[in-house]
Amino acid sequence: MTAPTAAPAEHLDRTLAAMTAAGIDALVLGRSANVRFVSGAEQLAIAGTRPFAPACVVVRATGAVHLMSTTDVGIPADVPPDRLYGMSWNPMTIMGNVAAVPGLTDATTVGVDGMTPLMEALLGGVLPGATLVDGEALLRTVRRPKSPADRHGIRRAVDAAETGLAEVAAAARAGTRECDLLGRFEAALGRLGITTPAFDTVTCVAGAGLRVLADERPLRTGDLVHLRCGVLVDGWEGGLARTRVVGPATGPQQAAATRAAAALGATVGACTPGAAIGPLRHGPGVVTLEGVGLGHEELADDDHLAVDDVVFVEVLVDQVLLGDTVHVTTTGPVVLSTAPVDLD
Repeated sequence: MTAPTAAPAEHLDRTLAAMTAAGIDALVLGRSANVRFVSGAEQLAIAGTRPFAPACVVVRATGAVHLMSTTDVGIPADVPPDRLYGMSWNPMTIMGNVAAVPGLTDATTVGVDGMTPLMEALLGGVLPGATLVDGEALLRTVRRPKSPADRHGIRRAVDAAETGLAEVAAAARAGTRECDLLGRFEAALGRLGITTPAFDTVTCVAGAGLRVLADERPLRTGDLVHLRCGVLVDGWEGGLARTRVVGPATGPQQAAATRAAAALGATVGACTPGAAIGPLRHGPGVVTLEGVGLGHEELADDDHLAVDDVVFVEVLVDQVLLGDTVHVTTTGPVVLSTAPVDLD
């Protein structure tokens, strides 16, 4: 959507400060969100599983970020060519390139954000004096509070998701197929230059539970249609969920929508600093309460919300699905999505 830009300097500053506090000399990172957070580097969307690979190295002593790449495409301007190391089909070659990163072999404690048995053995071979520790937990803590620049990125993603949802909602008429609605959403995002969803888009008629796979069923007058969408814009996730009715809503449908909106409002209203995640997830009708940022950010039931967390909250009440992206502040939750929650 835009040319690659450097990650906010405060991302790296916060990461280096956390490394110092934890006594970690270097990070070897493979998870896309972590790599993008510390470097601003882009990554092409891929399908299927991706085993761990050392895509990024951060050395505390030098404060430098090094990236595995054979091209400058998607690499920010503040990562010079001499901080790029080559990739290879041969894991031994990759490890040799990693070991050549200035300052890495002097590290005694190295954080990693994922590992396979082969990579563990190879990394241990090139860093025999280093202790490998959990770098993912450190990065989760560092990434969790969202700066104003981070929230701007999330808002852009939410705006894009809302643009796509509005086009789909306008096409939710009798005779239109579920799969046609899905196509409209993807086409709308394509016109915005966005090609990466945050999760599977839902454009399905309401039924028992939450259906997620659109089929060729045509919509009928009176159907409630679940519209659930999320996108990644420059790595940042934005999403929302709404329910629309085909034709005029009946009295019982309007009443159900009112109950769903009340349930969503109650859970959103409880998203305050110190609130425990577990009880929020078990509130009336709640089906999703997860952190968002550079993609999905996992929250455990025993975690507590903190100032500048951003979460996605979703409820399903009497076949009405509603969801919003929410910023947790000292003065109360701020809903970042603006699409109306009514059925029409």
